[in-house]
Amino acid sequence: MLKGIDKNMLPKRITEERKKRGLSQAQLADKAGVTPGAISQIENGQRIPTIPVLSGIARVLGVSIDYLTGKSEKSELEDLLQQEEVKIFFRGFQELDPEDQKTIIKQIEFMRSRSRETEKR
Repeated sequence: MLKGIDKNMLPKRITEERKKRGLSQAQLADKAGVTPGAISQIENGQRIPTIPVLSGIARVLGVSIDYLTGKSEKSELEDLLQQEEVKIFFRGFQELDPEDQKTIIKQIEFMRSRSRETEKR
């Protein structure tokens, strides 16, 4: 369970961000790997998600956990989308089929790990 979070902010921000993206609770649940009932309970303030569940929700919504929990006023995505290259990437990524999206994510993870290895040398 998460400690030290604004218990009123979390349900509000998850609901707002989900609606901004035009997702139903069932769609968010499917993409985040949880049940629709869990999303409903979280949005109604009846349940506090575990960190892995919150991380999945944040990933799907494209925001930081800090933003969802009220520790930050700006979503990570809002900050990133100020960069033109990032806007272009996200628009293109959205248009790809799920398998191509997974391939790109794996490539990014590979390149990041390779970069970290280079930094250690």
